[in-house]
Amino acid sequence: MEPHQYTESTMVYHSKYVRNSRAIGVMWGILTICFALIAIVVFIEPQWVGDLERADYPKGYFGLYSFCTYKKFSEPVRCSGDFANFDTILNSYFAAAAILVCLAMISVLTCIVCFLLFFCLKAATVYMICSWLLLFSTICLLLGCVIYPAGWDHNEFKGVCGADSDRYNSGTCGIRWAYILAIIGIFDSLILCILGFVLATRQAKLLPKGYTMHNGTLTKSEYAMSGLNGYDSMHRDKSHLGISPVMHPSGRHHDDDRYSEYSHRSGQRSLSRPRNDFQL
Repeated sequence: MEPHQYTESTMVYHSKYVRNSRAIGVMWGILTICFALIAIVVFIEPQWVGDLERADYPKGYFGLYSFCTYKKFSEPVRCSGDFANFDTILNSYFAAAAILVCLAMISVLTCIVCFLLFFCLKAATVYMICSWLLLFSTICLLLGCVIYPAGWDHNEFKGVCGADSDRYNSGTCGIRWAYILAIIGIFDSLILCILGFVLATRQAKLLPKGYTMHNGTLTKSEYAMSGLNGYDSMHRDKSHLGISPVMHPSGRHHDDDRYSEYSHRSGQRSLSRPRNDFQL
């Protein structure tokens, strides 16, 4: 392959690589925003555990820090619990789970704010920062989902879910959509975290070896230029292949070599035109 063709093909592969990497990065950013919305909904909604739909009448449902109960079927639901006032939270397990999920939400929101760093820092650095934040968010959300069922032995919870309810036993109640969404968020955050680390490590290899980016244009560095110059010199100078020039002696032997072997074996033909010696 000629040197200029090598340079052109390198630029084509480089542009495709950068385009695909940016597309994956955009998808990663969109999914991170979606996970932030999931974390906000999971933290706010009191729909983690509640009575089943097949119950005779609704009794209530519980969230991380708030819970809602029905005193009578005809009366509206009454909700209690405030994250700003820990005394209104049922027990310490619910409070710990609420704090952990809140930290997960703050972490992913901080990650979204860090998207602005793409304008002033290297992409690999930003991906690395966001990946660590997502990893912290994953751990907090996982711990929150694990600790939350430990508070199901509270009397208020037993009044809604039955006397059989205990730690990690919901009794007559069932898991609701907010708890399921939190579990899905754990896997979502973990995948985004791994993808972010992959993007961060791959950013260092966006430019091909021996090339630099100058004013938005791919140019060859001294390393690449020396390689291509060596490529040119290899084709211009064949002495390193051990081929020595052949010296042809002047005279008839040089002319004879221009004919095939068949012409040498076919007879003693004269190489010159017959002379016309007829004279009047």
